[in-house]
Amino acid sequence: MTENPQVQLIPIDRIRVVNPRERDQKKFAQIVDSIATLGLKKPITVALGASDQDGAPVYDLVCGQGRLEAFRTLGQAQIPALVRSLTKSDALLASLIENIARRRVRPLDQVRLIQWMKDQGQDFPEIARKTGLSESYVRAILGLLAKGEERVLEAVLHGEIPVSIAVRIAGTSDMESQRLLMEAFETKELNQKSLAAFKRLVDHRRHFGPDHSARPAYAPKRTTAESLVAAYKQETQRQRLLVKKAKLCESRLLSLAAAFRELINDEDFTNLLRAEGMETMPKFLAERARQVA
Repeated sequence: MTENPQVQLIPIDRIRVVNPRERDQKKFAQIVDSIATLGLKKPITVALGASDQDGAPVYDLVCGQGRLEAFRTLGQAQIPALVRSLTKSDALLASLIENIARRRVRPLDQVRLIQWMKDQGQDFPEIARKTGLSESYVRAILGLLAKGEERVLEAVLHGEIPVSIAVRIAGTSDMESQRLLMEAFETKELNQKSLAAFKRLVDHRRHFGPDHSARPAYAPKRTTAESLVAAYKQETQRQRLLVKKAKLCESRLLSLAAAFRELINDEDFTNLLRAEGMETMPKFLAERARQVA
């Protein structure tokens, strides 16, 4: 790799875009207008590739697709570029890292890019150095991804639960993961907010699976006349049961109120209350006792 690459004028028709991405047309128009008015503020970066059949050098774009396309739109034949000596794999990797730095990429997509780096033969220390993450963190998040725990992984990436807890619950059942979480809460590894976030995570995990590609564990049933009648009967039965429970509760409360009225009319009981400093009672309770026949 060239340590101090120099800015060179490179023929635009000899630059290949190896990692193309779609661009917002409004923002692209602003780039074109800026370059047309003020000129190019920052050169693009390219990697020297293999020569073509004529022996002329060919370059792979590392970063600066918008600037390159703007020069093409403006009818320019050459563009200032920093030429770096990179392998094809390193050039693609540098392009991906540049895109992460310049765009708002979903955290889970960033992890998949890190997985791609691992698949290209990068070891954990090298990935950690290039991404600015700790080696243990890289190992943990790739481990979660390997187990298909995308929902748990996203909770980690958004700071909802610690990665150490996520590693422990990966691959466990809902019941076991809840037990581990309660232990973590009791030992103060988790706070109330993290515990609430995890409860939501468990619900999503139960219904939709650990990853985002999984289909729901249940499918909504088609509404029919029979199902509506069954739902109506079930709701009616539930309402009747609620009425019975309410009447039973009312009966018990009336019995308690009557018993309490008898007690407060008992002179020995009221003397005992005075001796204990409890001769007063809440106003609503006194009024309720007087209402009982």
